[in-house]
This record gives sequence, C-alpha cells and structure tokens, in this order.
Amino acid sequence: MFNTEALSPMQAGRLNAALDRQYRFDGVVRSLRSHIEALAAAGRLELTEGDGMIDYSRARFNRLGSHRGQDAYVARLRAKRYFYVNGWAAPKLVYDAIRR
Repeated sequence: MFNTEALSPMQAGRLNAALDRQYRFDGVVRSLRSHIEALAAAGRLELTEGDGMIDYSRARFNRLGSHRGQDAYVARLRAKRYFYVNGWAAPKLVYDAIRR
C-alpha cells in the first residue's frame, strides 16, 4: 500500500516515523499506519486535497488595516495545503506514499 521503492533511506525513515505516530481516531488510540490499513480494508481509499480557507477567521481578516493586507491573508490561506485520506487529515509524506 505504501510505495517506498523510490524513496531514499532517510525519506523511508521519515515515512515510517510518520506512520508509526499515535493518534486518536474515534476515541481509539492507534498508529496512523493501522488506521489507514483499516480504512483500506473497509474499501477504496479516497485521496483529496484542500486549501487553507478552513482556517479563515473573519475577525482576523477585518482587523487587517488595508485591502492589500486582506488580500495577502487570503492568498496565504489559499496557498496552504491540507491532505486527506477518506476525510482524515494526513501528512503530505504519507499522502504521497499512498498516491504512488
């Protein structure tokens, strides 16, 4: 499932560290690797990307003094990327390893 042939030993180590990290999923603590394997066993993995507009704060936007500052704030949020596996946030390294 996780394609690591094209990765250098350092990148493979970073990927394994990211996959072995413990998170809480629906009240159960388990590694990201076991959670993604469970999602894959339940069905096809859906990989999606999102921008940073989910972090938009109207109060922060309105506090900015100029239109230039407001435009820069929106541009920063749109440049930020989030990666999801079946709706669960995942690091980009894990997302790329699944996508290969």
